[in-house]
Amino acid sequence: LNCTMLVFGAACLLSAPSLAPAKFSRATAAVMSSARADAQAALFDMLLRQAEGRPPRVTLQGGRGESGRGLFSTADLDAGEEILRVPSELCLTAHRSGVIGGLIGQTDAMVDAAGDLRDEVGEEAFNQGATWDVRLALAVFEATAGCGGPFWDEYRRLLPLPPFATAAASLPPVLLEELQDPVLQKRGLAKDALLRELYPSLATHSVHPVTSSYAAMDAPLELVPLPLQWTYSLVVSRCFAMADEDTFAFVPFLDMCQHSASPSANFTSSDGDFVLSTLRRMQAGEAVTISYDGDAYDSRRMFELYGFVPAHGNARDAQLLSAAVAEAAAAATTSSAPSDTLRDRSAAAAAAAAATTERSEMDVTALQLLLRAMDAHRDSAHATPARLAAVFDALTEPASSSPEAFYHGVCWQRQEWPTAIDDDLQEALAGQRGEADRDQRVDAVLSYRLARKKQLALAEDVLRTFLELQSAEG
Repeated sequence: LNCTMLVFGAACLLSAPSLAPAKFSRATAAVMSSARADAQAALFDMLLRQAEGRPPRVTLQGGRGESGRGLFSTADLDAGEEILRVPSELCLTAHRSGVIGGLIGQTDAMVDAAGDLRDEVGEEAFNQGATWDVRLALAVFEATAGCGGPFWDEYRRLLPLPPFATAAASLPPVLLEELQDPVLQKRGLAKDALLRELYPSLATHSVHPVTSSYAAMDAPLELVPLPLQWTYSLVVSRCFAMADEDTFAFVPFLDMCQHSASPSANFTSSDGDFVLSTLRRMQAGEAVTISYDGDAYDSRRMFELYGFVPAHGNARDAQLLSAAVAEAAAAATTSSAPSDTLRDRSAAAAAAAAATTERSEMDVTALQLLLRAMDAHRDSAHATPARLAAVFDALTEPASSSPEAFYHGVCWQRQEWPTAIDDDLQEALAGQRGEADRDQRVDAVLSYRLARKKQLALAEDVLRTFLELQSAEG
């Protein structure tokens, strides 16, 4: 995870691990970052003012590619008050049938690769994987290549550059491996392969003006996502469902909202336009946030789509804990590769055996023991309310595996880690003290790695204590 960001004028370029870091101080880099953020805010303000025909009620704060970038209110707002309105003609849309809207034309390269995007995708292409999200990625590909009209020619300058994309489909293989999650790594590689197979003529950096600039600068292209992988990551991390539930849209301005489990705003699209309104009173300067998922996704799915995970855990990670049992059981029945012959498979075998044991629902005594076990670890370094909730939900779900299966499953997961939690924490701290323009994908990968490990480590500790209490009770 030793990738360093180099800055050449306005273009950001990722160096290979062997290249020397940029020759400027953190103070200089901070000034450069601030100047870029101010220019981005001014562009955002100008475009939104033109779109709405009124002074904007939100402003964009944070530079292109900064993790804290988002929308902030410019005035005090009452609950239910409209914050911004995005005209439908500025949006790019994709119907489930594959029909695309919002473009003013297509490049010859896109016509050759995918035909007329205004047509339905067809059953054969749909069955091969050309679903609405892939089609919308093609639309964003075209809009950012000059086929979206004057507005998109400007707005594309606000979008994250390819080396800033952190969703799994856009991560290079070296960073997917560093997630230390074979399931998520496999998903990222599979999506990359699908996009290449669907549109092989688009699987080159030179076919799009944004990515071709990296080739012109002799950038290490193995670290720069292909253009369709980049636009696909933009789509899955930024698109919105429309009121008919059959059409999805890439909505400029609104796509800059940050996620919150307790959002300050929500959007509607009932009249064709997208309208963002407050859910409560807001003060000037307050972050305008929305909920990306309605608490539907575990951390693995969150990172796959959005390239980040909640900092303090995710109660939905009960799904990850349940998956740990199935993954351990599968490992127990898989032949070890030669490089794995020394690896201890006892925990996987134990998880597989325990998973076959018939499980009854927890009685009152067992629930009391579980609560005691959770209380014993409530103040541990990895414990948060969300992570404890994930452990509780995983164990008390009626169709869940036995506590013994869960325990052996999470033990096996820990044995599979190439690095320990403390090592990852040290690496994260080293990154915070290092170059100001460090590749943010490295930090995103570390954040996911740590979040998953902390959840599994807490579950292991709670389960061990629970089983000890249960044994003592006889």
